[in-house]
Amino acid sequence: MSQILKTPALVLHGIRWSESSKIVHLFTSEKGYVKAIARGALRPKSPFRGILENLNQVEVILNIREGRGLQHLSQASLLNSFSRIRENLEATTVAYAICELLRSTVRESEPSQPLFTFTMQLMNELNTSLPAPVFLFLIRYLLYLSEYLGFAWNFHQCGVCKKPPQNFPVRTDMVNGSIYCPTCASRVQNKTVPLSSSQWHLLESLHQASPSPPWPTEIAFFPLIDLLLSHLSYHTEQNLQLKSLKLYRR
Repeated sequence: MSQILKTPALVLHGIRWSESSKIVHLFTSEKGYVKAIARGALRPKSPFRGILENLNQVEVILNIREGRGLQHLSQASLLNSFSRIRENLEATTVAYAICELLRSTVRESEPSQPLFTFTMQLMNELNTSLPAPVFLFLIRYLLYLSEYLGFAWNFHQCGVCKKPPQNFPVRTDMVNGSIYCPTCASRVQNKTVPLSSSQWHLLESLHQASPSPPWPTEIAFFPLIDLLLSHLSYHTEQNLQLKSLKLYRR
């Protein structure tokens, strides 16, 4: 049984299929992660030219058939090219990292309306909030993605005594997504990572809301990103070594 579907989508990835056609990976409002073939997309006069580029927000018409690996894309129109993101290397890196995360963690053809809405909201915020520290948006996205997939972090209270942290550093457990106060940390068998007061406050704030001024100036973002990626990797059983971030690894 086939279905004609018109839906907004984010272009995650594209590869050449033949001399004239292209396979695009889309994250859609209605069907989640979809792989589709755009026939003739690489021809000089194709109506798809310039539209099916990575990171573009588009509206597409798809011929969906259940059980088919590649759906058919018949039409596409550009909604937003996120031009300010593309002008900033760090923002582009964050946007591509989000695309990698979606390709690795979201099942194909599984409705993902809340995640799609959040993704597009964050992409729009990233596009309009420059020159904010853009890796804050990736931390925010990782926190939300963990929650959406069903293994949210709990930064509010110690996982043992159930009290809000008063002394630092606290310890974080990437398996359980918990924090432990210094008194209780010795009772935990899992490997833990220390969090300073400023790191904890940042994660606690981004767990609840999008980044906003005043921006943190003395916190290294990548240890936090690595912690959150380890948590996601453990629970999704995916090796989330994001290629987009290699330029910033020391």
